[in-house]
Amino acid sequence: MLSRLELKVPLIIASGPGGFGEYAKIDGFPWEYVGAYTLKTVTYNQKYGNVPPRMYTRDGYMINRIGLENPGIEKFSSTLENGEYDHLFEKTKVILSLGGDDYQEYIEVTKKAKPYLGKFAAVEYNFSCPNVSKGGLSIVTDMTEWQNLLLEIRKELPDTFLIAKLGIEGGFIENFAEKAAQAGWDGVTVINTIRGLMFNDNREMLLGGLSGPNLLPIAARAVYEVRKKLPDIYIVASGGVYREKDAEQLLKVGADAVSIGSAIFQDEQVIFRIGKHILEYLKK
Repeated sequence: MLSRLELKVPLIIASGPGGFGEYAKIDGFPWEYVGAYTLKTVTYNQKYGNVPPRMYTRDGYMINRIGLENPGIEKFSSTLENGEYDHLFEKTKVILSLGGDDYQEYIEVTKKAKPYLGKFAAVEYNFSCPNVSKGGLSIVTDMTEWQNLLLEIRKELPDTFLIAKLGIEGGFIENFAEKAAQAGWDGVTVINTIRGLMFNDNREMLLGGLSGPNLLPIAARAVYEVRKKLPDIYIVASGGVYREKDAEQLLKVGADAVSIGSAIFQDEQVIFRIGKHILEYLKK
């Protein structure tokens, strides 16, 4: 049996929408229903992201092309040392998200982050961002190299709760999850946004990561397939969660926890409604 991530409520704020803890500064935010807060992905070098505009919304879905904008591990570590995230650690458990442009950067960002990992409940590695030209989704294209990377990170962090954030592109997600489990990782987040394309009102073609309610059936199938193949791995379900019943559906097909992303852009109180419903559902 792999280790478990103990949360007061199996509800997690997803990496990206939660930024670097900005919601901790909002009065009345429903922290009693937040099991963990995942920070935006931190990479070895600073990333400035893609040129605006970077987010487009339509009925039923959203396209974003933010591009992993972040200060880089050196600046991030400095802010940790200066106590800038202490207010967030006081509110809830925090999950660190790490990424890189290539194999070596994943290793180097791991080593740089290692002295600070005692502050975090888990570390999620982003292996599936569709909005960057290097790293992210492209890192899993060479399965042998990726499995070696998983093993090396596990060796570097033998006592850390490790989560691989996986997408559905490039192969069957349950096979990716199996590789993570074989390398000794504790959990997986399924799924990330998927590559999408749309035209805006000016008839300009826009490429980015697709999220929103329309992603729910895809996420549910992914969770189902991973759970069927891997009965013991910890699964964070992510994708399309906007309503109470969405979260319930993902728990029914095998998720251990549910992650909320783009829905909180519309209304942060969705955390209250879904978190309360999850607790009621688990009591049945």
